[in-house]
Amino acid sequence: MSILSVRSLTKSYGGVQALHDVSFEVAAGEFLALIGPNGAGKSTCFNIINGQLRPDSGTVSINGRDITGRSPRRIARLGVGRTFQIAAVFGSMTVLENVQMAMIGAARQVFAVHRLARELHRERALACLAQVGMESHAERPAAALAYGDVKRLELAIALAGGPSLLLMDEPTAGMGTGERGAMIALVKALTVEHKLAVLFTEHSMDVVFAHADRIVVLARGRVIANGTVEEVRADPQVRTAYLGTAAEGMR
Repeated sequence: MSILSVRSLTKSYGGVQALHDVSFEVAAGEFLALIGPNGAGKSTCFNIINGQLRPDSGTVSINGRDITGRSPRRIARLGVGRTFQIAAVFGSMTVLENVQMAMIGAARQVFAVHRLARELHRERALACLAQVGMESHAERPAAALAYGDVKRLELAIALAGGPSLLLMDEPTAGMGTGERGAMIALVKALTVEHKLAVLFTEHSMDVVFAHADRIVVLARGRVIANGTVEEVRADPQVRTAYLGTAAEGMR
């Protein structure tokens, strides 16, 4: 069953066409990579799906519901979580409080004052941290975390609302080789366990080809390939689009 359906997205900035007739789907339990060289249109596509941009034409649907042009807040409430290339958390709060605040927001409990908020969703937040291996850091200030742990906390925050779709923009950016593999393996395991639909962008071809279930490749705003790892790796259009270093990683 498709959780995310993107149909014929087109977006231009002045005379520059960032996306042209882009279509793809992501199913429940599927780990889909959206890749392409710099300027291919990945960020534009992500930002349209998340509601930060409106397309010139085309539609985005979540669980069969048209969300095209809705605000990021409304889209999040329909079951979409997101992580960003540069992780951002509330450094003045503890790790646990960061996840609790995400749950309070998802539940629209805006009336909760700080004294009461400390006890709201505590057990659920601890369980969410346990899923990403961060339960032992629950009472630490988020500002004291190493960057790899900040990325794990950001993942817990994205999962706090119980999304059916998770959008991940460069989830391993800024991480070392060992951390990258561990992070993606963790997300892949959560994808399978919770039947999440995950759409992610990633510059590391090693990560993409080792973990993606399927790959959509953009070049100059158009889909030039959509298939399995083996199909995309062998596609001459993909190798031509990347050339150089990235193409080396496709061997």
